[in-house]
Amino acid sequence: MKGYRIGIGKGVIFLSLCFSFATPTFAEEAHSSYLDKTMRKLGRGAANVVTFPLELIRTPELIGRKEGYVAAMSAGLAQGLGHALLRGATAIMDVATFYMPFPGDFQPLVQPEFVYAHGDWSE
Repeated sequence: MKGYRIGIGKGVIFLSLCFSFATPTFAEEAHSSYLDKTMRKLGRGAANVVTFPLELIRTPELIGRKEGYVAAMSAGLAQGLGHALLRGATAIMDVATFYMPFPGDFQPLVQPEFVYAHGDWSE
């Protein structure tokens, strides 16, 4: 039966190449690069362009939890419309200016950053 023979020199070279490409990954780096920040801003803008109408559901739901559903259907809808328009406008601004550190180091203009806020209708 023929077996594969790898010389010690070739094996050492192979292992050193494998370990040289294996770099440690950290969950969160201290300083993200300019490219990472621009892509985050572009992604945030694109996601908010698509999801801004959900503010018409989210805001009345939040108001309904606090003040009742009569308030949700009146003031909640009005506030939801305002929040939707604001989120839509800031989303377009994020997409248009994704390459600029505006406002201050690519921070989001509205909070929460995304309308769905980690899958929960939180404030």
